[in-house]
Amino acid sequence: MKLSEFNFACHKRLALPMDRGRIFRRAFLLAALLPSITCLALTNDSPVRTVHIRGSKTFETIVQSLAEQYMRSRPASTVVVSGGGTSRGYLTLLDKTADLAMVSGAPSEDTLDVVNRSGMKLVNVPFRRVAMAPVVHFSNPVNDLSAIQLREVFSGRINNWKALGGKDAPINVYIGPPEDGITKTWSDTVLGGADTFTPRAINAELAQRIARVGADPFGITYLATESLKDQALKVLSVDKVMAGADSVRSGRYTLLAPLMFVTREKPSAAVQNFLQFVNSLSAPISNSVFALPATTAAPAAR
Repeated sequence: MKLSEFNFACHKRLALPMDRGRIFRRAFLLAALLPSITCLALTNDSPVRTVHIRGSKTFETIVQSLAEQYMRSRPASTVVVSGGGTSRGYLTLLDKTADLAMVSGAPSEDTLDVVNRSGMKLVNVPFRRVAMAPVVHFSNPVNDLSAIQLREVFSGRINNWKALGGKDAPINVYIGPPEDGITKTWSDTVLGGADTFTPRAINAELAQRIARVGADPFGITYLATESLKDQALKVLSVDKVMAGADSVRSGRYTLLAPLMFVTREKPSAAVQNFLQFVNSLSAPISNSVFALPATTAAPAAR
């Protein structure tokens, strides 16, 4: 396949949408962070071998589905998918324990430093954008937060539900670990560069956060909508807009995270063939209506 025929959106930066007011000012610019972003030329005439994919837990279910479809179409191929987090995905490319990383955000500062010091050139392949949403216990009477209130809650300046129309009770904020891609994207998008998470925030992995907020009437966290399936949690709207296919496509809902593949500058033929297969699938891969093509235009700044 000639390079000119390769239609991935290489060099198209996955910009996260900007905010109303001061909140969503920080665009996601992975291309500016990684040492080098280049395009891949793919081939169908290469020897088959195992492809190891590691990284984002948010992205894991989608990629596992992709891998199963790929292996059904190529019975001699093997694709092994495992999580570990976005930062772990980047690092496994450096130590060569994975061939392809699946990520849901930019690398953390520590991970970025390791990537830059390694001198290894990495390739960013945009795949989808997924909505992120604030979630609370199903019994919480609060239904909506403004973008400003969301920032105030996660920074700790608002710490009682009564200030938001809820019960007179403390707000228990649950966040993911710093190496988590969705956590970094949420921080960059909601808090921006001027704020950080409240020091009272409870740090927990994805499954633990879901369980703890599900059991805590005064808890709040954030999830990619990919992680909301079958969860007994209440999703809050933001500025009276609920995360959904129509609101995301129209640009009215702006809390979005990128889902991307990242590989080394010269990937194996097996990796190239897997990416070619992914690119050939015209229908949405995920069952979630919130997972949109990475090439969907981001909403204009307001």
